[in-house]
Amino acid sequence: YAEPMVHRSLRVAAGESHPRRDHLNDELLYVMAGDGTIAIGDDRQEESCAVREGDAVQIHAGDSWNVVVSEGELHLLSFLIPAPVTPWSAQLARPVDRVIHVARLGEQHSQVATADRQFEVLFDRNRGSRGATMFVGFIPTSGAPEHYHLYDEICVIVRGSGLLHALGRGQPIESGSAFHVAPRLLHAIDNPNPADIWILGVFRPEGSAAAAFYPDGRPAPTNED
Repeated sequence: YAEPMVHRSLRVAAGESHPRRDHLNDELLYVMAGDGTIAIGDDRQEESCAVREGDAVQIHAGDSWNVVVSEGELHLLSFLIPAPVTPWSAQLARPVDRVIHVARLGEQHSQVATADRQFEVLFDRNRGSRGATMFVGFIPTSGAPEHYHLYDEICVIVRGSGLLHALGRGQPIESGSAFHVAPRLLHAIDNPNPADIWILGVFRPEGSAAAAFYPDGRPAPTNED
């Protein structure tokens, strides 16, 4: 894509951060560990949100935000999504009616994908994300079969471990591992463990996390098909 997504890992120590503002990117945050308070907006219209592990936060381009941590450390995963301020990002953007700033894992309806997998959408166009979808996928023992997507995706392992298969080789993945899945890249996840692998995914353009295809181009069915 003309303007790429960017993934960062942010660690916030106890105290109050300086205000942050990005005029070119929307930002999606996920709390990996710790707790704190994130304030979005300015003195005239500010929303203060208490966050903890498993919470996600959405900030649109141009909005000011800062973090307050009472004790310990707050570990945030940050995903920068190009805002619709250039021709290409504007073409990919989806219209939204409302913006929800905080989503809490476990409070959204779980949906189904291939191979007995489930996923929970944290942000999409229905929650005000105009450029990307953020979800957490739960991959059971045996894993996810080889498939590809038409969207551009960044994934981070939130919990569990296994193997990522792509480009003819397997690579170990565990909590904190991050990888990029380009459009049409064949990949598979092997989970040899009894516990699910939790994968946090952010993909662009916004759409359904269940949209996948097998190597021969057939659409992969969901468990509801």
